Amino acid sequence: MRTNTIIVLSWICLLLSPGLALTQYYDPEAAGTATSGADILEASGTETDIKFYERQSNFGDCDWLAPGAICLIFSDQYKWILKDYRISSGPIPVGSSNCLPIELIRCYYADYYHILGTSLVAIDKRDPVMEIDTPPLICPPPQSPFS
Repeated sequence: MRTNTIIVLSWICLLLSPGLALTQYYDPEAAGTATSGADILEASGTETDIKFYERQSNFGDCDWLAPGAICLIFSDQYKWILKDYRISSGPIPVGSSNCLPIELIRCYYADYYHILGTSLVAIDKRDPVMEIDTPPLICPPPQSPFS
């Protein structure tokens, strides 16, 4: 009975929301210069750039991993084993899709998204070449030899 209720509520959410709707995540602690989850999502791509696909969660523990592999664990205990280097300490809520929250875990080679309560994930790969602008050289004004 509970499963039927969840399915009906999920369908209602799907019918009421127009496709993949990423809404802004309000974080009162992210005022000022701090980066909010919505800023991260906007910086990495828009809702049309990120394509979610279905991928089953890894079962079992993450204790026995191959060398170089990491285990990303989202808030709903969805586990994703991959080869990357973790940047963020935990999942960051960045929005919602069809009434379900979306979380992000940032890594070196890509940002990894997961829609909580589903098996839907997305990868937003980073550009392997990053251009860094060097700051202009600021020299002190030349001293006059006669002063």
